[in-house]
Amino acid sequence: MDFASIGRVTYITQRCNQTLKQIQSNDPMIVYVINGEKQIECEGEYFKVKTGQLVLIPAGNLMNINNFYIDDKDYQAICYSWHAQLLDQFALSHLYQSSQILKKIKVETILPETFITRLIQIKTELLTHNQCNSNLVKHLFIELLIRLSAFGVYFPLNNNPKISQKIREIINQQPDKKWQAAEIAKQFAMSESTLRRHLALEGYNLSKIILDIRMNFGLMLLQTTQKTILQIAQEVGYESGSRFAFYFKQRFGFSPKRLR
Repeated sequence: MDFASIGRVTYITQRCNQTLKQIQSNDPMIVYVINGEKQIECEGEYFKVKTGQLVLIPAGNLMNINNFYIDDKDYQAICYSWHAQLLDQFALSHLYQSSQILKKIKVETILPETFITRLIQIKTELLTHNQCNSNLVKHLFIELLIRLSAFGVYFPLNNNPKISQKIREIINQQPDKKWQAAEIAKQFAMSESTLRRHLALEGYNLSKIILDIRMNFGLMLLQTTQKTILQIAQEVGYESGSRFAFYFKQRFGFSPKRLR
């Protein structure tokens, strides 16, 4: 579930052992593995996250991820991420040293029982009470940041985001919308040609960004809901399940049905 300008919480279940390639962390996140094992490859480094362990991931990482189910039990995990606006507010009210800023992926293997209990309680409260007011939601996400600070962990701010990152933030809010280059360019007070030129310098184009966001959002829905392929297709901007399945397989290399 996504909370605008605050963050996102998801409860992930996965039955198959499948590599998810080139997954980008748009926002800083933590993943607590309840059952199974998560393996992450990022910039030549490998991280293994076992049951009962926590992985902390700064924004901007491009990763290959494997989620493994063990002993015939589904892979299950809780994931929290924080949007930039909330991180800015948190940084203004908490002073910390640059040496404490998390610059790379880190695995916490020993966690206090109180932290685990609260992590699960907050997930339950956010996912089962759709009427939570924004102040309460913000409080809960900030509480987790404070608890992480007890480990000496603070996520870095992205004070100079690239144009592609800014566009991702906009499209992430409405992945099903039929986005037009002219509309997005207008938000940055630039022409379409200038927008395309900036994106090209970063190795992107608008169609690629939109497709990647839609497929990653579809992946999240496959892992966290029981919605049909057609329902997921419509939520990410496609009228038919077959069209979504085509692009999904093109992006990840396997059919969305494999995750069911």
